[in-house]
Amino acid sequence: MTERYDPSEIEPRWQDLWERERTWEVANEAEGDHYYVLEMLPYPSGEPHMGHLKVYSIGDAVAHLRRRTGHRVLHPMGYDAFGLPAENHAIETGEHPRISTDTSIAAFQQAFRRWGISIDWSREFGTHEPRYYRWTQWIFLKLFEHGLAYRKEAAVKWCPKDATVLANEQVIDGRCERCGTPVEVRQLEQWFFRITDYADRLLEDLDTIEWPAHVKTMQRNWIGRSVGAEVVFRCEELGIDYPVFTTRPDTLFGATFFVLAPEHPDVFRLAAS
Repeated sequence: MTERYDPSEIEPRWQDLWERERTWEVANEAEGDHYYVLEMLPYPSGEPHMGHLKVYSIGDAVAHLRRRTGHRVLHPMGYDAFGLPAENHAIETGEHPRISTDTSIAAFQQAFRRWGISIDWSREFGTHEPRYYRWTQWIFLKLFEHGLAYRKEAAVKWCPKDATVLANEQVIDGRCERCGTPVEVRQLEQWFFRITDYADRLLEDLDTIEWPAHVKTMQRNWIGRSVGAEVVFRCEELGIDYPVFTTRPDTLFGATFFVLAPEHPDVFRLAAS
């Protein structure tokens, strides 16, 4: 090559042009074939790193490809600012979450602009902003009003160090994936969403989206649809009827007992009786 590529000279020049001309902004009333690109929202509890560059460069490649095939691409940016990462960061540093979150967001903004990611910055938001979470609260109240959000006691995976509930995917070899503390099983009252009311619809709609086959299989397994019957067994010690689901009701004639899962809250009551 007769000329050496100098990113520090070339890239800022074009990035300034994109910003002045608002190249990546798309109006709501824009005509044409629309396409929506959204990568996972980063946690603003630290600085951006190569893992972020990997994720957003892939998403940016998809956005550019769609633009070159005639689509009007909406490529926004957001920050998953509520939750455990921000709380842990504040505890570790002693800095107020609002200050540390805003500092982290500024670092992400600088990195994304320097990387040249084609983001519509007019569509930027953070989940800690009232203009955002007022709507998540509104949605929750609607779910509650329709009986789709409810409270009950259930066994959970609990990290005593982070003082939080963990999903099964966050438990690695019996330890918290973030801090390595051994995970406990606790009975806690918590909120649930009655997503089972939509299980059939979710399964059917998997056929309408363009996802890899193995991802659809994972989704179907998570939904876990089974066809069978519900049978009631009587526990005389507690005077309680327990409905039990079975996919083989034809074998019930040979049943002599049923077993409660070890995390069932009545196990403690039975053990004490």
